[in-house]
Amino acid sequence: MPPAEALKRIAQRKAQLGRDLCILGHHYQRDEVFQFADLTGDSLKLSQQAAATRSRIIVFCGVHFMAESADILTGGERVVILPDLSAGCTMADLAEADDATEAMARLSAAASEDKVVPVAYVNSSADVKALTGRSGGACCTSSNARNVFEWALRPAAEGGAGGQKVLAIPDEHLARNTAVAMGYGLDDCVVYDPHLPGGGLSDADVRRATFILWKGYCYVHLRFTVAQIERVRAARAGIQVIVHPECPFEVAQAADLFGSTEQILRAVNESPAGSSWAVGTEANMVRRLAAESPDKFVRVLSDTPPLCLTMARIDPAHLLWVLDNLVEGRVVNRIQVAAEVADDARLALERMVSIKPSQKPAATRAARSSKHS
Repeated sequence: MPPAEALKRIAQRKAQLGRDLCILGHHYQRDEVFQFADLTGDSLKLSQQAAATRSRIIVFCGVHFMAESADILTGGERVVILPDLSAGCTMADLAEADDATEAMARLSAAASEDKVVPVAYVNSSADVKALTGRSGGACCTSSNARNVFEWALRPAAEGGAGGQKVLAIPDEHLARNTAVAMGYGLDDCVVYDPHLPGGGLSDADVRRATFILWKGYCYVHLRFTVAQIERVRAARAGIQVIVHPECPFEVAQAADLFGSTEQILRAVNESPAGSSWAVGTEANMVRRLAAESPDKFVRVLSDTPPLCLTMARIDPAHLLWVLDNLVEGRVVNRIQVAAEVADDARLALERMVSIKPSQKPAATRAARSSKHS
């Protein structure tokens, strides 16, 4: 089918399904699919929108863990569909529930009387979220990671989780950048490697740390480097560099700002006309941001566009296929989380949603401080 015909038929199917259908689109989604989204946002925003929508059917143009979260938050009362079941997340795959369970037992024993609170990045499986919920922890996104970390370490009498340590699963870079932005030092962080005996940590390592970081990453955000920042600054005077907190620590430190996708959008949109920006995150989002900001200079930080290849598996052909089936009364590619898993995972997600995210990117390099400096 010619691409133009597929797009025309998607629009027709949307009109036929009417208010029964809500299409959610993540910021990293390809343009030809993103244009059909009724609601757009990052993981946190889409989780909230999924819970709030009254539509009977949700087609999630994102990746697998996002569709799982939508099914969990809606209590299974709505049909959640992922157009292509192979649209997963390599970061989420780096943390398996059995390994996370073993880690909690190992760290809790090593920490002795100190309480370890798990914080699962929303980029994780439903099983990992369920473990987090059962263990008294919460999920987080890049928008509210700091708020959730602060909640985890806040005394129970003040409304927090009452922890002395945080196990951050599965992205070590988001956790490290967030910890330093909170005023902690690098020596407050240790890395837990699930492929090594005991995570590769001694009991002394665990006892001295406040943040225990799962050895995980996003391959898209590992593409950005300090050398790229130096090059864009040399090429354009006055350019501001803003990167996603999934970038390595040295990149986040070299940038002017770091923040979630929503925070990046807000920073650029609210900047004055004539501003120049180099943005370190997925290329589809940056390209749309540049098109929507003709009064500003906006470019991807790297010369080669970094793309989320698993997100890109949601294409017009798959979207049209699920809509064709819905019009004919068939549900395909439904995402359903088992009730016993969903109940515990919902605890972690609801805690996440109840913690208000920060509206601004992290402070500039000049304003950052460490309690160990």
